[in-house]
Amino acid sequence: MAITPQQINNANAVQGAAAQDRNQTVRLVAGPGTGKSFVIEGRVHWLLSTQGIAPENIIAISFTRAASKDLKERIVGFCLRNNQPNVTDVRVSTLHSLALYILRRTGNLAMYASDPVIMDDWELSNVFDAEFGNINRINGTRCKEIRFDHEAFWSTGVWSPPNMPVITVPITGQERSSFQGFYSVRTQAYSCVLPGEVVRTCVRQIQAGLIDPIAVLGVEHLIVDEVQDLNPCDFDFINALIARGVNVFISGDDDQSVYSFRYAFPEGIQNFTVNYPQTGDHVLNDCFRCTSNILAAANSVIQNHPAPNRIPKNLTSVYSASNPLNFGFVQANSFNTPVLEANYIANSCIALIRSGLSPKDIMILTSNKRMQLPAILTALDNVGLRYDTNQKDELKESKLGRFVLSLLKIKANQDDYLAHRVLCGTPDGIGIATLTSITTKTINNNINYKDLFYNPLPAGVFSGRETSAINKAISNINTIQNWDLAETLSQRSADIHSIVANNFGQDDVAIWDAFVNLMPDNISLEELKDYLQTDSQEIKENIIKDAISRSDDADAEEIELLDKIKIMSFHSCKGLSAKIVFIPGLEETVFPNSASIRIPGLIQESARLFYVAITRAKAACIISYTTNRMVFGTRTRMSPSRFCASTGLVFRNQPNNQLSNTDIQTINTSIANL
Repeated sequence: MAITPQQINNANAVQGAAAQDRNQTVRLVAGPGTGKSFVIEGRVHWLLSTQGIAPENIIAISFTRAASKDLKERIVGFCLRNNQPNVTDVRVSTLHSLALYILRRTGNLAMYASDPVIMDDWELSNVFDAEFGNINRINGTRCKEIRFDHEAFWSTGVWSPPNMPVITVPITGQERSSFQGFYSVRTQAYSCVLPGEVVRTCVRQIQAGLIDPIAVLGVEHLIVDEVQDLNPCDFDFINALIARGVNVFISGDDDQSVYSFRYAFPEGIQNFTVNYPQTGDHVLNDCFRCTSNILAAANSVIQNHPAPNRIPKNLTSVYSASNPLNFGFVQANSFNTPVLEANYIANSCIALIRSGLSPKDIMILTSNKRMQLPAILTALDNVGLRYDTNQKDELKESKLGRFVLSLLKIKANQDDYLAHRVLCGTPDGIGIATLTSITTKTINNNINYKDLFYNPLPAGVFSGRETSAINKAISNINTIQNWDLAETLSQRSADIHSIVANNFGQDDVAIWDAFVNLMPDNISLEELKDYLQTDSQEIKENIIKDAISRSDDADAEEIELLDKIKIMSFHSCKGLSAKIVFIPGLEETVFPNSASIRIPGLIQESARLFYVAITRAKAACIISYTTNRMVFGTRTRMSPSRFCASTGLVFRNQPNNQLSNTDIQTINTSIANL
């Protein structure tokens, strides 16, 4: 390894000081690849091993379920490797899950028929918005705008906050009232909650003196990861715990705050030491991920687009002083068309793979899937490369995928009311008017929604079409009665094929069969449920790996499932890395996009997003723009993105159709010296 022992010792000293800070409040500012996770793991170990803190009194939270799952595994693994076996009782979750736990423990969920689930984006759009629109005779766009209006309030505590996306026609008082009337009863009927409301409800109860969060949680130490992604309401929750004596350790990086559309609040980490002057303050400046030329380009972008109140940093690649030195490889290209750009990427990928690299070492990042993906995917297909687009899984976002997922959810938990609604509504031929009417009648006639599928239907309430939809769901539920989630997909594939064929057309049956053919035979139904449910490519890959690892005769195709080029959006790549990263499409109106160009604050956020994208690369980063592009069917002259000049790189028209042999040799040398 090129990194010297002295560099490692120096970094360990800084990380250890942060991990063992005894102040009630601690802020860790950690740029990409600086070892933030090591500090969190070390802090938990220190609290358990030397401070005598009981594991159940330590809670760590991260931004997403996937991130919190990964954090839990890292904490447990580190502590077990360091002879600290009582770590398993340390709680790691999202803030939403923690707030839901508090509400559950304090009886604030008694209004629901069962433990409520948090709706995801598909359910919000296809169940909540769809039924709200059907009742109020408004289109889906307006339904979302009305919901966004409430989510903005829940996230910030202010109606129509300044950073709320522009709504051309303001939300009226009548629309807000209609939403409240619909939302309160509908979420009770389906035993579900909207994502934005959970933390706000918990904070409101705490501030009113109706909940003592310390008594409920028994928490002494709270560790908050990715704190730059939290919103003002989330910080209200954290501040309430600090005011009650909880020790709070926050970690994050304001340079990586890229979720303003979720009301992310970078001022929270920026002003933490102002609000709590006795805070222990630590900054990690040694980047172990990016080679020096890559980090220099990323730093240049941030320095050319500094945000107000940015926390000072001196982020430096350790490879600038490693032995041997490792500058990495950075290339800045321009192309005449997106096809030439895509062909260059595809030909370079195949050449890199032929030189000995694995496809999974390569990442292609896009800012606009609609405009960029067609040319890139065509080029990759033409050279026969396997790839994963890491979009929200197409199967998961289809009625077919949701139908199978709801069956597995019901098998796991018969009290999942929302899964019953999805199961009822996804088969072919059942419309939103029928589904809306069924639930409205259960509400108006004092009927429990889940009972529709397990008890005889009351006479004279439901129409023939409604009864038919309910009976179809009942039949599907009865089909799975003898299933066991521990069974493998191969054991139940014929049964699932049959139930899919009974509810969907031949095209969907073919889609399902093709999906099954890509799955390991011994994946369990429980794992299949988790696979269909997650948006995290990392979790999907781990599920497949676990299934393959249990097989004595895993075939080449199953193993190849894990070895694909990753194609991701700038937002999706956060938290990940690759040895080689391609970033095409750096043109005005593509990145930054047309909406951001009009708003200076969003330009700054776009700069941070570009910074995140560049810093995914370890050894090589190839960025590019095109001078012409088809925009809404018209060939359009494109201008280089303003961020091109911000990198400090020199862009040249690329005459070749792939990286040269010399380039590939430089990249491989850099990788060897990581």
